[in-house]
Amino acid sequence: KVETLIINCNNNMGKLTKKIRLTENNLSEIPNQSGAYLLYRGNGDPYVGSAGAGNLQKRIRQQLNTKRGVTSIRYKPTSSEQEAREWEKKYRDQYNPEQKNI
Repeated sequence: KVETLIINCNNNMGKLTKKIRLTENNLSEIPNQSGAYLLYRGNGDPYVGSAGAGNLQKRIRQQLNTKRGVTSIRYKPTSSEQEAREWEKKYRDQYNPEQKNI
């Protein structure tokens, strides 16, 4: 079951361009493409991940079902799995260097 939460969506992880309330019914608004994402729980460091081969929506759905207490999420769609992994590394270095590397 996916909890209701706020999802912060943007294309450059800088200025937010879109904010939607995320429910099971509108997970489909997350694009089916490669991308990097950050899952936030409370005030702690975010969990940083990536998805390739058009699986961003599927991967975020899986993470929301396994990681409890997620309060918000940000994602960056990319054009390839390689680009998604590059952004994942950048975001991990910036937001959560303690997280295990890929």
